[in-house]
Amino acid sequence: MYMEKGLKEFGHLEHLMIINPYDMKKEDYSVYLSGRGKGQDKEEWLFDSFLLFNTLSSGNDSIADINIGNTMSGEGNFYAVPSPNPANKSDFLETIDSFIKGCKVMSDEIEKITLKIGEPEFKRNVVVTIPYPGINQCKFGKVNGKELNFSILGQNLTEATEDRLTACKWFVDEFLGRWEKENIKNINLLGFYWIFESVYRGWDVDDHWLLKELHSYVNQKNKKMFWIPFWSSYNVHLLDNYRDYYFDAAFVQPNYMFYENIEDVKEGADAAKKRNAGFEMEYFLPSEEPTQIKTNRKERFRVYLNGGVKYGYMNAACAWFIGGGFHTMPNRNEEIEYYYDIIDFVKGRYRIK
Repeated sequence: MYMEKGLKEFGHLEHLMIINPYDMKKEDYSVYLSGRGKGQDKEEWLFDSFLLFNTLSSGNDSIADINIGNTMSGEGNFYAVPSPNPANKSDFLETIDSFIKGCKVMSDEIEKITLKIGEPEFKRNVVVTIPYPGINQCKFGKVNGKELNFSILGQNLTEATEDRLTACKWFVDEFLGRWEKENIKNINLLGFYWIFESVYRGWDVDDHWLLKELHSYVNQKNKKMFWIPFWSSYNVHLLDNYRDYYFDAAFVQPNYMFYENIEDVKEGADAAKKRNAGFEMEYFLPSEEPTQIKTNRKERFRVYLNGGVKYGYMNAACAWFIGGGFHTMPNRNEEIEYYYDIIDFVKGRYRIK
């Protein structure tokens, strides 16, 4: 079965929306938090959970490495191109600053909305992206008095991976410390997100060992680890026993919105259902479309919406990726129908069109 929505151990998570606080204004947050559906006589709470996400620092250093290859294939045809400008300690700290600032703004907006429509049944959740410790980073910065080196330059793979793990643990501790210091109300810090969309191992990288150790460390802090892998046979294989090794919650990207050769969302939905994973809803707004998908993006998104009813994932835990931002949709005449459909989907009342 799919990952259930509303589980207490996951902060009653139902719909996890990916947002980038770097790109958002104060007024944008309220669009995600509440809205009025078509034909509805009152405003309602909308997304209950938010994945705080970013890919580049202000200095254009990479918070996430780049996935390359045929995503429909297995491990043998998947590889990664390491970023030439991997994030350093300053970039990790900047990420924390941005996410904390976004959470404070969100908390204020929740208070304002509460005065209008009453308290939500449960606190809103946030999941925090851990910047990827890029393997081309030789001078990350000092942690506990040691200059960290993520590469195999001048050391072996075990030493490099240990330094990468140290940086990730340090990020978790720094964020938890800031969270406690800021005393952010109205929001539950649910856990952390692994940004790289596969679990890669090679002669110069070992994310398998790193993730097993990091997963255990995050759980010791009473937080959950999240993952949203792209669609591939290798990633589906990794999901077979993902909770025993790497993550507490995973959502499958069906990638139907990205690739013309994918004919439906059903295969991705089946993979998620068989592995107790959630399902990711995917959409792109104008000028944000992937190269292969241009004129038929709306028709493809309709397949996602209808699939929620046909295959049952509307009643499961879902993640949401909307390129261009859901907060822009109410002001785009050509998107208003889909804005209302998303509200209905989140509230569980969408019907096939």
